[in-house]
Amino acid sequence: MHAMELLKSSAKVIESTLIAVYGDDSFLRREALKALIRGLLGANDDELAITSFAGDRVSLADVLDELRTLPFLVKRRVVIVEDADPFVTAHRRELEALADGPKTPGSLILSVKTWPSNTKLAKAFAKTGLAVECKAPDERELPGWLIQTAKTRDSVTLREDAAKLLVELVGPEIGLLASEVEKLAVYVGDRKTIERADVAKMVGAGRVETIWRALDAATTGKAGEALEDFDRLMSSGEHPVGLLAAMTSSLRKVHHAGQLRRAKLSLFDACKVAGAFPAPRIGEQHAHLGPARVDRLPALLLQADLDLKGSSSLPPDTIIERLAVVLSKKRED
Repeated sequence: MHAMELLKSSAKVIESTLIAVYGDDSFLRREALKALIRGLLGANDDELAITSFAGDRVSLADVLDELRTLPFLVKRRVVIVEDADPFVTAHRRELEALADGPKTPGSLILSVKTWPSNTKLAKAFAKTGLAVECKAPDERELPGWLIQTAKTRDSVTLREDAAKLLVELVGPEIGLLASEVEKLAVYVGDRKTIERADVAKMVGAGRVETIWRALDAATTGKAGEALEDFDRLMSSGEHPVGLLAAMTSSLRKVHHAGQLRRAKLSLFDACKVAGAFPAPRIGEQHAHLGPARVDRLPALLLQADLDLKGSSSLPPDTIIERLAVVLSKKRED
C-alpha cells in the first residue's frame, strides 16, 4: 500500500498488528504514522497507549515486553520503533518468528528507510500485516493528493485549478506543498475555499524560502536581516496578511513544541509531535525567545492579526515589522 492511499482512509489498518512504514520521504513517513495511529486507536487516541523507541538504541526485549503487555485503560497498545533499520538488521530472525507466531495484544510499527520486498521478513509482513510505502508520488498525482489533504488536515476546499498551480509554483516537494496548503488555509479563514487566485497571490517562486529565512532571522535575534527580508517581500507585492498567515503557521508549531518541552519531553520528541522541524533550529529559536515569549506567541500573533484587521492605525507593513522586532529582541527571562 502506498502512503497516499493510506492517508485517504486509515480504517483498513484497524486489525493490523505488524506494520512496516518504509521509504525515503520523511514527511510521508510522519503522516503515515499519524494515520496508522488513528486507524489503530480511533479518533480519540490516547498517548498512554503509544510507546516509541529509537531503533539504534532499543533492545528486542524492551520492544517485545511492550508489545505483549495487555492494554489497560486504553483500546490497545501501539509500539513504534523509529529509524528502525539497525533494529531490523540486528533482529531479523526474531522478527520473522514474531510474524509467523500468534497475534500479540499490541501493534508493532517499524519505521524504516529500506524494506526489500524479496526478504522473508517483508513477505511475512505482507501476509500477516501491512507494509506502507512512503515514496514521493508521481507529480501528476499531487493535485489530487493536495485536495484530499486540504480537506482532511485543514478543513478547507482546495479547487483543482488552484492545486495544479500550487504544484507548478512550489514543485513536487510534498512536505513544502502541505505547508503551503496549511498557510493558505489560514489566509482564506472562514471562507474555507482556496481558489486559484489565492494561490497566485500568496505563493510565488522564491517567496517561500525568503519568508522562512526572514522568520528564522527574527526568531534567532537577527533583527536587521529579518527586517531586510520582510521589506523586500512587501516591496515586491507580498501582502502583509499573507505574511502573517505564513508566520502564524510556523510559530504555532514553535509554541506547541515549547509547551511539550515544558511537559518534560525532549527537544526531538517535542518537535516530532508538534510537526516542527528541523529540531536543532527549533532549539535555537526556543533558546533565543525564552520560555515566557514562547508562551506568548499565540497572543502576539492574535494581536498582529487584529491590528491588520483594523485595531491599529499603523500601516500594515509596520505591523509586520513591529512583530519581527518583538521576536528579535534579546530574551529577558
